[in-house]
Amino acid sequence: MILAAGMGSRLYADTNTPKPLVKVLGLSLAERVVCTLQAANVRRFVVTLGHEAETVGAHFTGIALRRGVTVECVEAGDWKLGNGASALAARGLTGEGPFFLVMSDHLFDPGIARALAGDAPAPGEVCLAVDRDRAGIFDLADVTRVGVTDGRITEIDKSLDQWDAVDTGVMLCTPGLFEGLERAAAKDRHGLSDGLGELAREGRAGTVDVTGHPWLDVDTPRSLREAERRLMHEMGGKTSDGPVSRHLNRPISRWLTRYLVRTPLTPDQVSVISWVMSTIAAGLLAVGGYPALAAGGVMAQLASIVDGCDGEIARLKGLQSDFGGWFDAILDRYADAFLLFGLMWHAFASTGARLSLAVGFAAIVGSFINSYTADKYDWLMARKLQGSPYLRLGRDVRVFTIFLGALFNLPLLTLGVIALATNAEVVRRILVFRRARAD
Repeated sequence: MILAAGMGSRLYADTNTPKPLVKVLGLSLAERVVCTLQAANVRRFVVTLGHEAETVGAHFTGIALRRGVTVECVEAGDWKLGNGASALAARGLTGEGPFFLVMSDHLFDPGIARALAGDAPAPGEVCLAVDRDRAGIFDLADVTRVGVTDGRITEIDKSLDQWDAVDTGVMLCTPGLFEGLERAAAKDRHGLSDGLGELAREGRAGTVDVTGHPWLDVDTPRSLREAERRLMHEMGGKTSDGPVSRHLNRPISRWLTRYLVRTPLTPDQVSVISWVMSTIAAGLLAVGGYPALAAGGVMAQLASIVDGCDGEIARLKGLQSDFGGWFDAILDRYADAFLLFGLMWHAFASTGARLSLAVGFAAIVGSFINSYTADKYDWLMARKLQGSPYLRLGRDVRVFTIFLGALFNLPLLTLGVIALATNAEVVRRILVFRRARAD
C-alpha cells in the first residue's frame, strides 16, 4: 500500500506539483517508491489517493505500464483528516496476508523492505522499520519518535521526550492494522501513528531495526536537495572502474548526468551518442596534420566520459537491463577498433613505415582480448575483494593514452604503448586466474 493522498504543502508551495509527481533526478517520488519495492519483489500495489486524485492516479497508471506492475487506486474521501484515514480507505483491498505500507514521499533502500520481509509480523500484528542512529538522521526535529522495549513499540509520537528510535515510514502489516486505525478514529485521532499506538498498547506492534540502511522523508525543498545529493553520491563509481574512470571520467560524467537524467534521453541513446563521438574522433585521427590529430584525441576522451553517463542514468532511473549492458559493450568494441585504426592510419600515412601497421594490429588485438577477458576478471576480483577497488587497465586507460598521444603528436609511440600494455595485461590476468585456481 502506498499512501499518496496528502497535499504535501511544504513541498507543494515550492514546486506547484502534486507531491507524488515531484521529480528527483528524472523520476517522480512515486515512481522511485515503486522501483524500490520492485527490487524487493513486490509486483502489486494499492494506492490511496486524495489531493488531485485524478492526476496522481493517472501518473500511477503510467508507472504500472512502464514498470510492468499492477496498480489499483482507491480514493480516500476523508484524506484531509490524516494519513490513518487514507490508509483505512484501502481496507479490503490488501488481502489477508502481510503487505508493505509506505509513503509516496519516502525514499528508502530496498534492504529495508527485505529486512521486514525476513521478520514478518504474526497474524493481527504490524512491524515497523526503525532507525536508531540519531546522528545520521536528516532533520531529526521533524521525525516521528518511537519508544521500543524488547523489539515492541511502547510509544510512538513526534513529541516524545524519551525515545529509542525513529519511524522510517516503512511497515509490514497484516489486516490487524485496520483494527488499530478504526479504534483511533473512534477517538477522533486519524494519524497512522495513532493506529499504531492502539496496537502497541495490546502488544501487537513490533519493530525491525534497519539502522544503516539509507532512507529519507522528502517533504521540504531542503530534503529534496538532500535526496538528489544522496542519489548522486551513490553514483560515485563502480569497483571495476579503472584509474582514469575513477579519478577523471567519473567526476565529470556525474556532473553531466545531473543534467542528462532530467531529459528524455535513454541510456541506450546515450551509448549511441558516445559511439558517434568516438567515430568522429576516429575520422579526425585518420586525417593528416596535427590539428586534426589533437582534435580527435580530445573528442575520443570526451566520448569516453560520456560513455559513463549511460550506466549512471540507467541506475538513477531504474532502467538497468542485460540488453543495455550488452549493447553498450558492443558499441565500445566498435569504437575501440575505429579509434586505434584511425591512429594507425595516421601513423602510417605520416611515416610510410610498415611498422605502424604491425604495431597498430597488435594494439587492436590486445584491446579486443583485454575486453574479452574483462567480465571473468571482474567476476573474480569482485568475489575475492568483496567490493573493494582493484587494479584494472581497461578501456578508460586505452582511450586516455590515445588522448595524450594525440596531444603530444606521438601516434606510433602511442600505438606501441597500447599494444604492450593491453597484451601484458592479458598475460597478467591469465596468471591471476591460474593462481586463483591453484588456491
